[in-house]
Amino acid sequence: MNDASGFNRWFIVTVALVVGFLIGIACAAYLAYAWVPADIILRDAPPRLLRFDPAGERPDYRDVYVARVAARYALALQAEQPEAALLQAQQALGVTTGDATPLEALAMARSAEQAARNENAREGADPNQGWFTLADQNNLALLAERLEQVKDQKPVIAQSVIEARRNAALFGGVLLLLWIALLTGLLLLVVNWLKPAPTAAAAAPVGAPRVDREAEVRPATVVNVNVGDGQAAVAAPAAAPTEPGVIPTLYSPSPVRVGSPLPGESLINTFHAVYEHGNENFDEGFQISATSGELIGECGASVADRVSLTSPSRVTALAIWTFDKNDFHSTTKVMLTPYAYRNNVMRSKLAARGELVQAGPGIFEIATSTLRVEVEVRNLQLLPLDGDPDGYFQRAELEFRVYKKP
Repeated sequence: MNDASGFNRWFIVTVALVVGFLIGIACAAYLAYAWVPADIILRDAPPRLLRFDPAGERPDYRDVYVARVAARYALALQAEQPEAALLQAQQALGVTTGDATPLEALAMARSAEQAARNENAREGADPNQGWFTLADQNNLALLAERLEQVKDQKPVIAQSVIEARRNAALFGGVLLLLWIALLTGLLLLVVNWLKPAPTAAAAAPVGAPRVDREAEVRPATVVNVNVGDGQAAVAAPAAAPTEPGVIPTLYSPSPVRVGSPLPGESLINTFHAVYEHGNENFDEGFQISATSGELIGECGASVADRVSLTSPSRVTALAIWTFDKNDFHSTTKVMLTPYAYRNNVMRSKLAARGELVQAGPGIFEIATSTLRVEVEVRNLQLLPLDGDPDGYFQRAELEFRVYKKP
């Protein structure tokens, strides 16, 4: 059960991380698209992303921009600064900033040259009246030829540009991770909030093996102390306690000596446990050892159900269990206050834990394949709940007498 709950917990965390990651990316993209001003996004956009006509039939944004770059390149050549002119042109086209490759810069220049050539050809006798002049066409051809010569050379990107972009990417990544972590945390809170509260049937005594719920629940053999003659009585098997309207009696007369082992049995251990109202973590467990010192089982008691969320909680049921190492199986009986025992909803909820018995002064037993444990209830004190005088436990003393079967 622990392995399964651990798997479910990690599965929920993994799903929350994945969902938070996807939602975080989607929300970040939406915020960048809808709320961030366009000039901030496009301020450092490379020219290769500008709109253009691949066929060069219609001058477009990128063609006009590259024509201006070519004009500045031609002026630098006239000043006899060819290397500076090339570097300036490559920087304007995004080559030295890492936004475009030399081949992409060449494609931009060729595309703009074709657009200028087509427009000037359409204008005929007056080629200088449109977006491009003959000088623009010649400058573009000159720039394209130079870029053709250096298309295979590896561009030199400034270290400051590399560091600035790395810092920007790191800062953006940190912001995205923080955003995803925030959304993931919110998802985990929602999942935890929507997760149903564990029922008392899911709880098990600490230090004791889980109850095998597939095992058949046997009717109890319960004994009653007759104070007058020191005799005890054992009850016949009771009707199923979970049947609607059926409340079996815990005690009925039948002559059996209290505290005496049955033929062939031997008393090997005696333990005491005391529950008092306010002990919300009540969980007593005892190791059962044979005369040789070998561990042969365990027994104990713990809180099985409570009705209030405020502290201290009001306990209406105690789980009393015995573990037999011989068959590696726990047998549990749930002792309910009369108030809880008369409540069909409470009984149905606790039926999976084991056989239900109504709390009262007396003795009932838990039998396994090799052990028989007599549980004597002493000094039982109950407090009222919802108008019922026997609502929840104030104090209950339990004595466990462990007998080894022959």
